[in-house]
Amino acid sequence: MQQIKPAWRDGYFRARVVTVKNLNTHILEVVLEPDSSWPTHAAGQHIALTIELNGRLTTRVFTIASGANTHQRDKQIRLVTKVKAQGALTPYLHTCVPNQWVNISAPMGEFVWPQTEKPLLMIAGGSGITPFIAMLDDAINNAQVNQKAVHLLYFAKPNEHVLLEELSTFSKRCESFTYDTLTKQRDGDVEAHLSYFADAHWLVCGPHAMFEQVETYAKTISAPVSSEHFAALPVVSHTSLTESETFSLVHNGQSLTIDNQQTLLLQLQQAEQPVTYGCGMGICHQCQCVKKRGVVRDTRTGELSDSAEQLIQLCVSQAVTDVEIQL
Repeated sequence: MQQIKPAWRDGYFRARVVTVKNLNTHILEVVLEPDSSWPTHAAGQHIALTIELNGRLTTRVFTIASGANTHQRDKQIRLVTKVKAQGALTPYLHTCVPNQWVNISAPMGEFVWPQTEKPLLMIAGGSGITPFIAMLDDAINNAQVNQKAVHLLYFAKPNEHVLLEELSTFSKRCESFTYDTLTKQRDGDVEAHLSYFADAHWLVCGPHAMFEQVETYAKTISAPVSSEHFAALPVVSHTSLTESETFSLVHNGQSLTIDNQQTLLLQLQQAEQPVTYGCGMGICHQCQCVKKRGVVRDTRTGELSDSAEQLIQLCVSQAVTDVEIQL
């Protein structure tokens, strides 16, 4: 089957690599052409990208940095990501070549253009610009931005702002869209810029520290906030890997107390929670789900996940911190 249909895997969608290029020293752009069976995304959603590295499937989650209109027109989607030197997948993305086949998930996430009459304030930190590029791509093409004022505060390190030509084009095409490119060193923390937008609906995507600042300030003025943020890896002590500890498992709005000695699948079964599974050994991927936050340990290798969203297999995953999953 792999010879007839490269990268075919049950439960995955295939995508062909179109281009891979550097936007700057740390940021990479990957353009993919998904199979026709892939469902079109809503701007702001993300996918899990799976690549085979040294005979092993490695999965990480990336926000799509292009709108649904672009996919429908060109049959392509774009990922823009920061390359992390110690990352499990991003350092290898530059080795992907045109016409190579990879696997992607169906679109996921609810961080999309909000249904509100209020003006919008978009707050981006670093690579958190990607969902906003996708939203603006669709909104301006669909004339949604013309119906309300939209302003973007885009924080990044000096000389690390990306996709500025696209932002400039958006602002020229639509007078109601404006933006500021900011650095913490020159312009201070995000809090200093929020008081001017008290009447807006806020959307924030970026590091956890930025999200916390925005959320705290929003509460003081009762501003509505939609968010997607990424957190640093929690500190995991050696004892948390060897001694019995209990954690919380949140899934589909429910909370369950679990330990770090049994797999997530076994504990969900013991709690009589509905869960799909197959071999129970990490082979068939039937128990695969999205880990929204938290750290798990792979029982086969001892490897710890990161704390961001990614695909995991319940049958070979043990909790190391509190965990939230989406079944």
